[in-house]
Amino acid sequence: MRTPPHALVRFVVLTALLLVVNFLLPRALPGDPLAALARGGGEDVPIALTPEARAQLAAYYGLDLPLSQQFLRYLEGLARGDLGFSIHFQQPVGDLVARRLPWSALLGLTALALAAFAGALLGVRAAWWHGRREERALTGALVFFGALPEFVVGLVLLVLLAVWWPLLPARGALSPFASCDGLAGVVRCAGDAASHLMLPLATLGLAHLPGFYLVMRAATLAELAQGYVVTARAKGLRERHVALHAARNALLPFVALFGARLGFVIGGVVVVESVFAYPGVGQLAFEAVLARDYPVLQAVFLLSGAAVLVANAVADAALARLDPRLRGAGTA
Repeated sequence: MRTPPHALVRFVVLTALLLVVNFLLPRALPGDPLAALARGGGEDVPIALTPEARAQLAAYYGLDLPLSQQFLRYLEGLARGDLGFSIHFQQPVGDLVARRLPWSALLGLTALALAAFAGALLGVRAAWWHGRREERALTGALVFFGALPEFVVGLVLLVLLAVWWPLLPARGALSPFASCDGLAGVVRCAGDAASHLMLPLATLGLAHLPGFYLVMRAATLAELAQGYVVTARAKGLRERHVALHAARNALLPFVALFGARLGFVIGGVVVVESVFAYPGVGQLAFEAVLARDYPVLQAVFLLSGAAVLVANAVADAALARLDPRLRGAGTA
């Protein structure tokens, strides 16, 4: 199946816009990396910079160049696969992102998968319970949780399960001085990482769950009103089989939502990682904002934007496979 020309043009235009916005957005923040360095980046000890030292640093990092020349240098670096050198962390940005990305992927993808699975099951069940007290209670509870900001849910879980009842770790991804040497060490570290993952995973999962539930419930209700469901029931088909057929046909909007959420897995963990000091890309972005670290922010924004574009393309392909009518829509 060939890619429609207008889809390819749209992808190229969106990629170009992504690069421009990705470059300009960090520079729209008040202040600059050298001013943040002088005041400690929001967390570190302030560094006294003489005018001469500031000028040398600005020249070294290219901050004294016009924006057009800075943008060209940024594009040249991307063409070489170079994400730049962090002004605040003093190390290559690629190394920073490579160390943080697996933690964010573990948290974001696990939370998304669990929320999608639970939302699909609960949505189908709620559609079967339509009009009953159980459905109203379930919908009300999930809408309530969905309306709460992530940091509020995270702080409540943190106070309940890490402070009042210290059942789970409050911060980080591994315990301090954890040793992962040998098979026993790897098993021990895996359990330690799982315990640290629980609170941010519950927070992010509760943020995703209501959307999947409501979409699956609405789509299943729409399918249950179709004539083929009435015919299947009239033929004596078991309710479980009817439910499976209706749920399968209700997957189109569900897959579209999953694709949209998948694109925001990396960028959508910033708040949760900040609450629990989880060492992922979101926490890295938060630290980079405090430090006005342009190269790090550009890398994180580029990664998040590229994830959205790729996820949308994958979701479009999945939708076309689920519904053959969509395959020719782009060429019409």
